[in-house]
Amino acid sequence: MATRFRQLTPDEVLRGAVIIVQVYAEAPWNEDWSIENAARRLNELATTPGCFAIGAFRAEEFIGFAIAIPHTSVAGRGLYIAEIAILPQYQRKGIGTSLLECLEAKARDAGFLHVWLVSRRTGGVSAYYGRNGYQRSRTLGVYTKRLG
Repeated sequence: MATRFRQLTPDEVLRGAVIIVQVYAEAPWNEDWSIENAARRLNELATTPGCFAIGAFRAEEFIGFAIAIPHTSVAGRGLYIAEIAILPQYQRKGIGTSLLECLEAKARDAGFLHVWLVSRRTGGVSAYYGRNGYQRSRTLGVYTKRLG
């Protein structure tokens, strides 16, 4: 059965909360997302002006998505890929790569100069992005600080 890809409406994006909970519970993430936090995260992204949200469907089943938002920096207009998630049983079938390609095509068509994302530095996820042409920044790191 073929996978279809299309732009999601903001309401449809919220259905991705169930996917986030399932995907991030698995290795290598092992994160315990609540459905409420996942929905809040997706709502924040979907309501960002200029958001691109692409869904992947098998028949009528919503099996994955990718969401990106504009982010202008010194390098010019960029598109930040904020989330990409595919149900575990559909992973390693080229769906994530197709979602990336859809976002990249939309970014090019809209005049963005680059796409970027934040992910794990090592392991299978890092290798996956490398195979798709993404390179680790030589100069930037991710810093976090816990409040409270």
